[in-house]
Amino acid sequence: MKIQYFGKCVASLFVLSMLAGPAAAEDWGEKMFDRLQIKFGTVARLADTTFTVTVKNPFAEEIRITGLTTSCGCISWTDLAPISIASRAERVLTIRLDTVRHVGEKRVKAIVSLLEPVKGLTSTVTLPVEGRIRDDFEVRPSSVAFGIVDLGSGSTQRLSITYKGRTDWTLSSAKVEGAHLTTQIVEKARNNGTVQYDVLVELKPDAPVGVLRDRLILTTNEVGGSEIAIPVEARVEDDIVVSDAQFGLVAVGDSKSITVIMRGKKAFEIETFERFVRNDKAEALSRGNAQSIAADPIESPPNDPIKSFKPEFASGVAQIHMLRLTLTPLDEVGMFDETFAVTIRGRNLPIKFHAKGRIQNHAVTSSLR
Repeated sequence: MKIQYFGKCVASLFVLSMLAGPAAAEDWGEKMFDRLQIKFGTVARLADTTFTVTVKNPFAEEIRITGLTTSCGCISWTDLAPISIASRAERVLTIRLDTVRHVGEKRVKAIVSLLEPVKGLTSTVTLPVEGRIRDDFEVRPSSVAFGIVDLGSGSTQRLSITYKGRTDWTLSSAKVEGAHLTTQIVEKARNNGTVQYDVLVELKPDAPVGVLRDRLILTTNEVGGSEIAIPVEARVEDDIVVSDAQFGLVAVGDSKSITVIMRGKKAFEIETFERFVRNDKAEALSRGNAQSIAADPIESPPNDPIKSFKPEFASGVAQIHMLRLTLTPLDEVGMFDETFAVTIRGRNLPIKFHAKGRIQNHAVTSSLR
C-alpha cells in the first residue's frame, strides 16, 4: 500500500510540475512540439515547398522563442525571432525548402532556441530535416495559388510540368484531397527526352468561404520516389456581404422593423427572400421583385415565427440593397434565432443571415424601459 501511495504522489508531483513550469532539463522544449522531424519527401525543382510545425506552451509561464536557425542554406524559417508564446497558447512555425538554388538529397537540421524568462531556463530543440529536390523535373509556377476567389465563382489554375530524361516517362496522375478541387492532365509535347504536361486545377464554385489549403500529388510511371507534392492555396471570400438583423427586445403585439444592408462587389439583383426552418427545408417568404410581400400564413403551423415576419425589398439591379424585415410577435415568448436566405440572380449559392432577439410579454418589456 505504501508503494502504491508513493507512486501516486510521484505522478501527482509530475503533473503539478508540468502545470507550474518547465523542468530544469533541456528536454522540456521538445514537449512543446507536435513533431520532432520534418520530411519533405520528393519535390520538384522550382516548387514552392514549405512545412509547418506547431509549438504549444503547456506551462504556466510564458515561453519565448529566442532563435530560429538552420544548418544549411537549403532550408530557412519564414518566421522571425523573438516570438512569445503565452501559457496554453500555440504558434505555428513554417520552414521552406529552397528548390531554386538547391537540388538532390538533403539531410540537414532546423534549430529552435527557447527561453523561460522567469527562472531563466533554456532549451534547444533540433529537428532533423529530410528531402529530395529533383533536377530533372520542373514546375512553373511554383505552386497552385488561386489568390482571392469570390464565393460561387470558382477558378482554374494551370501548372506547366517539364521533365528531361527518359523518353517513355509519363505523368500518370494528379490528385488532390479536397472535395472542392478537381484536376486534369494534358500532355503538350514529347521530343528527344523532354516531356511537357499541363495540369489544370479547378476550384469548384461550391467551395466555402475561408482559406483552403491542399496538396497536389503528381504521380509518374517511375519505380520508387514517383510522387511529387505541390502546395495548393485559395482564399474564398463573399462577393456579397450582409449583417444579421439584431431585434433586441420585442413585445408581443408590437411591431419592430430592422433594415438589413447587402453590399456587393458589383451590382446584383435579388430573386427570392426565404426563411429556413429547422428541418433545413427553405420556405419562401417572398419571390420575384415585389416591393412588399407578406408570408403565407396557410403554410405555417400555429405559433410559427414565420407568421410574425414581413419582408420588404426593392426590385432592380444595384450594388447596395436595403432589406426591411418587420417582426410582429403574436404569442411566442423567448429567444429567437431565425435564418433567412437571399437568392441572387445568376449566383449559385444564396446569401444567409440571421434575425435574432427576445420576445417578451408587453408588461415585462414596459418595466424594462
